[in-house]
Amino acid sequence: MARSNHLFRHLNAALCLWRTFPHTLTGLGAGKILVCGMLVVALALPGVAGAQTTPAFVARIERADVTTTPPPTADLAAATSAGNQAPSLPEGALDRAVVKNVVDGDTIDVSLNGRTRRIRLIGVDTPETTHPSRPVECFGREASRFLSELVSGQTVLLESDPSQGDRDRYNRLLRFVWLPDGRLVNYEIIAQGYGFEYTFRTPYKYHEQFKAAQRAARETQAGLWAPDACNGERTSATATPQPATTPHATPAEGSGALPPSFNRCRTDRNAAKAPNMPVAIVGINKRSEEVTLRNVSSEPVNLDRWIMCSFKGSQVHEGVGGVLAPGETRTFKHTGGKSIWNNRENDPGGLYDAQGRLVSYWPDR
Repeated sequence: MARSNHLFRHLNAALCLWRTFPHTLTGLGAGKILVCGMLVVALALPGVAGAQTTPAFVARIERADVTTTPPPTADLAAATSAGNQAPSLPEGALDRAVVKNVVDGDTIDVSLNGRTRRIRLIGVDTPETTHPSRPVECFGREASRFLSELVSGQTVLLESDPSQGDRDRYNRLLRFVWLPDGRLVNYEIIAQGYGFEYTFRTPYKYHEQFKAAQRAARETQAGLWAPDACNGERTSATATPQPATTPHATPAEGSGALPPSFNRCRTDRNAAKAPNMPVAIVGINKRSEEVTLRNVSSEPVNLDRWIMCSFKGSQVHEGVGGVLAPGETRTFKHTGGKSIWNNRENDPGGLYDAQGRLVSYWPDR
């Protein structure tokens, strides 16, 4: 009778293990079935049970099973984490630059080889704050502030990507920007919810990791993905409205604004129709490589992402940017490498806004 009670108690113990860890025992291989069978026999025999049915022994069995066969949710979490690893700093030499200015959440100005260059971060797009024809978008100011805190004054490493080309249509260098501690700025913006993953035509080097970072940010409702922030939208009820007087003005209706016609600084068919509003080319000093512009409107105009062209050589006069106050006249010296303006022949110039519309034309007669 005592033996039967002993057997009954330990069979109950085995049944308890089954009820407690069904996911552990389900789908066991032949080896584990044999181990479990030996356990049941050991529990049934009093001579052996005294040595192996201690709580510590059972605990070791439970821990081993739980560790080697995690529940499905743990597998999913591990897989998600593995697919969301931040990129690692690549081996090899990268260009060093010092960040001089943050234009917005995805664009910076750097000092590179003694010259100021504008950098557009690859693979990320942040809500607008400086677009000449759009209001400030939800989380745009937060994105710009985040980038400023991350890179202002830093010495960064610039990585190019042959799949994306060297420059965009606005003559900005396309780069991945690495911090001294090995973090990739482009990735951090997406992972922390300050911008969206952005693919332009061709997938870039870290495309999959950026996509995974956006999924994770969306799932955790980080930054602009939070319901009480933007809920993943560029505009929301909480977005900051555009003020009546804005430093991002464009030609008003009826001012003769033209459709986009920018064609890599080739001679523009709309040259004679240029409205010369809201900014006009006052003059071009071809010898000193300087362009003088005047805001002829009654509102501030932001020249960031505008393009000044030398049509003779289909070249870009770099260095145009910043906000022109109403009535302000300012001279912009060419910050590129070699000279672009032709001193011996006529070399007309054209000024384009961020949408590629010809704003002003200088015939050089």
